[in-house]
Amino acid sequence: MLFVLLALCLTVNTSTAADDDREEGAGFFHYLPAPDIRLPKLDIIPFWTDDLKKARKAYNKGDFGRALKLFRRQSEDGNAVADWYLGHMYRLGRGVSPDPAVAYSYYQRVSENYDPDEQDGMRLRIMVDSQLRLADYTRVGIPTAGLKADPARAARMYLRIAATYGHPAAQLALGQMNILGQGVKKNPQQGLKWLTAAARKRHPGAQAYLGELYWNGTVVQKDHTRALMWYILASQTARPAEDRDIIDRYQEMLWSSDEDMRLEAEARARVYADQYPASLNKD
Repeated sequence: MLFVLLALCLTVNTSTAADDDREEGAGFFHYLPAPDIRLPKLDIIPFWTDDLKKARKAYNKGDFGRALKLFRRQSEDGNAVADWYLGHMYRLGRGVSPDPAVAYSYYQRVSENYDPDEQDGMRLRIMVDSQLRLADYTRVGIPTAGLKADPARAARMYLRIAATYGHPAAQLALGQMNILGQGVKKNPQQGLKWLTAAARKRHPGAQAYLGELYWNGTVVQKDHTRALMWYILASQTARPAEDRDIIDRYQEMLWSSDEDMRLEAEARARVYADQYPASLNKD
C-alpha cells in the first residue's frame, strides 16, 4: 500500500553500507535519499593514508571498533574521508550507539570543505553526499540536538543538489515532497517529473515509489502492469542487504499478478532497461 511506503519514507532511521550507504532497516533514508555514491578509489584520493586504508578494510570486515579508532585518529588530523565515514557510523550505529546529532556534526564538517570547483571527483562526491545527509536531517529534524524539522529549507537544499549535480536521491526527495506538499506547494505533476528523472538513473527508491503510485492509482491512473514494471526495474538495481523492503514488496506484487500481467510487465521492463541501462549509472 502507498501509505506503507510513505510511512517508510517519513520514518527517521537510515541506510547504506559506507560503500554505498543504503542499509537494511534504515527507514527514512531507505528511500530518501538512498545514496547514489560509491566509496573513493584508494589510488585516486591523494590524502588516502595508510590508516584510512586500514580503517576502511576493518569497516568492510565488520571490525567497527578498530575502524572507529582509526577513523577518529584521521579525523583529528582534519581528514574529510574519515569524517564522512564517522558520520555513517554514528548514523547507522556501527561500532557506536546511533547518534544523529554526532552524525550531523561530522557531515557538517565535510560539507564545510565544499568547493564547487573541486577537481577530484571522488572528493566532490563525498562533499555532495554530506550535503545530502544534512538535507535529510533538516527535513525531519533532530530533537535531541535542538534541530527543528524544516522541510522548506530541506527542499531548497535538495533543489540545489539536484540542479547542480543531477543527484537522483535529491530528485527522489523533491518528487516525494512535491507529491506530498511537504516543504513546497503541492504539485503532483512536478513531483512525477522529479521521480521520473531519478528513475531514469535507475534509482531503486524512485522506481519503487513510482510503482506504488501506479499500483494504488495515486496522482496517476491505476495501472498494475506498469506498477509491476517499475518494481521489476527496482529489483534489478536494489541491493538485497539494503533494499529488503523493495524486494519483499516486489515479491508481494508478483504473487498478486497473473501470468499475462507478469509477461507484459517484464517486456516493458526490458524495453526500459535497454533505454536506461543500470550500468550507465555505476562507477
